[in-house]
Amino acid sequence: MRIKKLQIYLGIFVTVLVGLFGVLSKPVEAVAATVPAVSDVLKAAPVGMNLNDYFEQPANYSPGGGTMANSAQVVTKGSSTPTDLIEMTSGANQMGSVWGRMTDSSGKDYNYFDVTKNQTFSMWMYFSGSEGTSSDGMAFVIQNDERGINAISTYASRAIFSSTRKPDGGETLGVWGGDGSGTDIVSSASDIATGAIQNSIAVEFDSYMNNQPLTDVLSGNKDSFFDGETDASNSPQVRGPHIAWNYPALQGTYVPHVGALWMYYGMNHNNPIPNTYLAGATSTQDSWHHVTIKYTAPDSGSTIGHLQYIFDDKDYDGTVKPYSQWDQRGDGADSTTHKTIDVDIGNLGLAKGQTKVRWGITGTSESTATTNAVIFESIPAVADISSTTSLYDLTQGRNIPDGDRYPDQDYNVNNGDKLRFDYNLTYNSGLAETGDLTTKINVPKNVDFTADSDGNIGEIEYGSTTQKIKATDLNSDGTINLTLNSMSSTNSTAEVHLNGTANIGDNATAKATKVLGAHTSYDSTHYTGDVMTPVFTINPVNDTLQIKNNDDLTRTSKLGTSISMAGTISYEKGSTFGTNSLTMHTIVDGVQQPDSTLSVDPTAKSADYTLKYDADTLGPGTHTIEVYASDSMHLTTERLTYKITVEDKKLLLTSDYQSTYTISPENSLTFSGTMSYDDDSEFDPGSAKVAYQVDGKTVVFDMPKTSDKGDITSYDSSWTFSGSSLGVGKHTITIYAEDLSGRKSDTHTITVNVTTKVLSLESNKSYSFQTTNQSAESKLIKRSGDWDLKVTSAKTAWSLTAKSKPLMNSSTNLPITGTMVYREGLNQYSLEGDPVLIGSDSTVSNDTKVTDITKDWTSNTGILLSVAPDTESGTYTGKINWTLTDSVDTN
Repeated sequence: MRIKKLQIYLGIFVTVLVGLFGVLSKPVEAVAATVPAVSDVLKAAPVGMNLNDYFEQPANYSPGGGTMANSAQVVTKGSSTPTDLIEMTSGANQMGSVWGRMTDSSGKDYNYFDVTKNQTFSMWMYFSGSEGTSSDGMAFVIQNDERGINAISTYASRAIFSSTRKPDGGETLGVWGGDGSGTDIVSSASDIATGAIQNSIAVEFDSYMNNQPLTDVLSGNKDSFFDGETDASNSPQVRGPHIAWNYPALQGTYVPHVGALWMYYGMNHNNPIPNTYLAGATSTQDSWHHVTIKYTAPDSGSTIGHLQYIFDDKDYDGTVKPYSQWDQRGDGADSTTHKTIDVDIGNLGLAKGQTKVRWGITGTSESTATTNAVIFESIPAVADISSTTSLYDLTQGRNIPDGDRYPDQDYNVNNGDKLRFDYNLTYNSGLAETGDLTTKINVPKNVDFTADSDGNIGEIEYGSTTQKIKATDLNSDGTINLTLNSMSSTNSTAEVHLNGTANIGDNATAKATKVLGAHTSYDSTHYTGDVMTPVFTINPVNDTLQIKNNDDLTRTSKLGTSISMAGTISYEKGSTFGTNSLTMHTIVDGVQQPDSTLSVDPTAKSADYTLKYDADTLGPGTHTIEVYASDSMHLTTERLTYKITVEDKKLLLTSDYQSTYTISPENSLTFSGTMSYDDDSEFDPGSAKVAYQVDGKTVVFDMPKTSDKGDITSYDSSWTFSGSSLGVGKHTITIYAEDLSGRKSDTHTITVNVTTKVLSLESNKSYSFQTTNQSAESKLIKRSGDWDLKVTSAKTAWSLTAKSKPLMNSSTNLPITGTMVYREGLNQYSLEGDPVLIGSDSTVSNDTKVTDITKDWTSNTGILLSVAPDTESGTYTGKINWTLTDSVDTN
């Protein structure tokens, strides 16, 4: 273009003048700045990832009426470059493109762009030549054009009887629509959009300002006005070399203008970064510009994703620049210049269910020979890695925000604070492992990394395995060299933790010190990256905040009660608080709880606190509660540790039951019990059950009905067992209650004998008679205590007889002068003769019946002791023989 030639001539003219001035006036040594040779810049290329066969490109473009060679080529590391790179152009009037290889040789998914996944591309870009003459630039493109890798910018060449499409470079950057030369008049913006890469989204890195309207169609000039549009305030959308984005195939991207006899077209630039120095660097290192492009996938059901692009966020050595120095758009941090960029993936023309599209780089040059090149540090489809750093103040118990990214937040620590620096890597997805990561950590200044008792200053965590970092790994220059294991879907996380202590010297003389971020680099076959530690400030400490407990540190409490913890906070040297509040921190069972505010008098030197916890919130068991306080400068007390045991309420199942039952198959046994809590707290029937287990196998449950739910403190449960279901034999039934919280009552154990004929006697081996004085008269001595004597029967008649032997004096071994007798009405029978009938039942019933033999005995009937006058005093013992017969004794 003529305008470009004019600029070249002016550049030469200025250089000559400066050179002449230097000769005539020796004290002035200023000379025109020159850019380094392309070969030198390529030899000084920063390290990137191996590109292998991840890209593909056509040899040339033949859209129909014209053919143009594809200038792009993948250059592998060797003598000309220390790393793999893609050279998009390397001369004048060129156009090139490379695209991610969508599938490998076996047809499997390969280097694609998945619109449903968040992705970050990290790369270095080089634009040769001087600022303003370097042409034309490169574009990052996401596309779903049906031409695939053959997609490229074209224009319509109109002859008298035909119209064909030809490749079009220059200001199109290989992605935007073209308009040909002055003799190929474009009739509409739609016609230009047709010549773009279809179904695409592009971010352009435009190193040449095309803002000259078409003025002389007869001379064959091209339209060169894509960068000449103005915004709503009539200010230029872009100035100088710039970065911007849009949809190349949409008609609204292009703006038609009516000239004297012809049309020419501008282009809308979304979220531009103007006056970006892409070319013109005077050193080989500064010639490389780092670029980060981030894509955030749409929410489910939406087509609106988000885009962010960052230019020059790193120095050549990988050091990440301060956030305020980044040229960026789309992070949303500033509502005016950095607002979130919305991109509609609906413009990619996705088929139903399609999520994967093609991505790549395009580039062009015009009459000025220009080399445009790109180096990739990371490609999401190959190895999508997230790398972050963070700082945790162990003394303060809080994360310290990055003072570079968040300068308005509190990023202060105190001299002597224990600090932990965390470096986290996460392998999100990819088709390849990263390879072992050569890692160089520059540790932050003003931090002592003193070894612990085992000689360690940190550790590396890979999932469930841990590798220690020794103090000897810290080099004298403040660096640590590590080799991290290769990352993949099976080894997806790596965390490096370094433990240190903030140190700015003696507090008496130290001043607040801002610690800048320290650089860490990762280098592997398929991923390279850089991170910086957070910026923070270390403040000197002039006094010590302390905490004193006013309660017992070990406590036992019950559910339903409140636990109070009281103490006093003060400064060791008697300083006043100087603020109207302190912050109280609690950690319950290792989990940090929300902070609370303690109001204080700024002029006071001490303040009392009281913290309360509900026992029900803690729950049953022994709990550890750590309490500490901090002031506005984050001076932090030591931690008071309380051991609080919350006793659980007990679930009860009470019942009036026997331990042994004998029943026939036709009979049944019903167990009745009452569930409640020992503290009489409300009982919710729907939250408990009674379990009945038979012979250690079958379990049945009585689950209270929800209709019984209410403000009650107990629930009655019952369950019936039939003899036929149990079966003839001896059975053990265990019964217990259990609630939803796992509380379990004591277990009741019942033995049930199921027989076809039941006849049993329950007697006592320690019957006794009352103690009496010796008398000159005969006496009838009454029984002492209860004489339990019961017959259980079913399906049989029965009779019970008793016979005794003489009672013997335990001292003289002589018989008592008397005998045990059975009195019934006016009749009295001696038990020392024939057996005496004392009970019988002639009825035969299927039901099990228990007969209490002594039920109707009075103090003067039943078995008594008859003694003669002057019976010798002493203690006498003897035996009664009971005979239970399954028939009725008729004697």
